[in-house]
Amino acid sequence: MKIDNDDVKEVKNVLWPNEKIMGTVKQRRVGPGGSVTVPTSVVITDQRLIILNRATLGIRHDYEVIPYNSISSVRLEEGIISSSVFIRVQGYDTDKGLLQKGRQEGEIDGLRNKDAKELANFINLKMQQRSQPQAAVQSAPPHEDMDTNVGGYMFCNKCGAKNSASASFCSKCGAKLGR
Repeated sequence: MKIDNDDVKEVKNVLWPNEKIMGTVKQRRVGPGGSVTVPTSVVITDQRLIILNRATLGIRHDYEVIPYNSISSVRLEEGIISSSVFIRVQGYDTDKGLLQKGRQEGEIDGLRNKDAKELANFINLKMQQRSQPQAAVQSAPPHEDMDTNVGGYMFCNKCGAKNSASASFCSKCGAKLGR
């Protein structure tokens, strides 16, 4: 996942201590669901999503924060030109933003297809981590030179966790897995 430094600068003041930015995605400026003047950005951290809702031609920024442990489901709608990610959050109520007026599911639309797929996969992995007890996660000691694909499994180069060979992101730390 790529990281947009401008979006990172905008959220520096709301990051938690030791919170790591894993990537960013931005709404397209043109195409279905896009926003020409004030595209929405999502900063993806290891602990939560930080959604930058820009208003008043980008002069005002609202931060919407959704911790992974409050997300109950995520769904991806792929289009020809752009895609949407739908996030379901239980018990979240606000007057504006992604889940305004008590809606349980919010849409981040107008994303590049690849970005939307990576975002949905990352959220799914974070939800999967939450549902698995830590003792059940098997891992190998981290080693930079280790063979990453052995017998249908892939080991994360960052934390050494054992992952399915078909996984794109580490199930333990969320890092992108090399192919």
